[in-house]
Amino acid sequence: MKALQTKTPWLIEDIAMELSAKHKMGLALLILLALFLFAGTIFQIIDPTAAVLDIGILSVLLLGLLGGIAAVCCSLWLQEILWKPFKLFRRNLFYHIDQLTSWQQCILYFSVFFLLLYAAIWMLSIIL
Repeated sequence: MKALQTKTPWLIEDIAMELSAKHKMGLALLILLALFLFAGTIFQIIDPTAAVLDIGILSVLLLGLLGGIAAVCCSLWLQEILWKPFKLFRRNLFYHIDQLTSWQQCILYFSVFFLLLYAAIWMLSIIL
């Protein structure tokens, strides 16, 4: 007697579902962390004449990406914990932005841009 199996057996029922945005972000963070940790070995496999300085400079790029993604994730997480309506606002962001007039959208975009620029300059002044 042969049994015909139509579905793939999974140990966990949810394992066949599509990944959510949080899972994709977590996987990206893990991949960036692994790349940062093994950057020296990977660069020396690609180019055996790579110096320590070359590896250090290129790994700073990976560290910057990792730090930036972690800062964005932590800020969103903290905003949703401390301010509950932010979660609903973020889910319907395009609806709320479309309700604004064009000059209000311009003010919002420019204020966010200049605040990010100010934050970047402030962080550079702290580091240097």
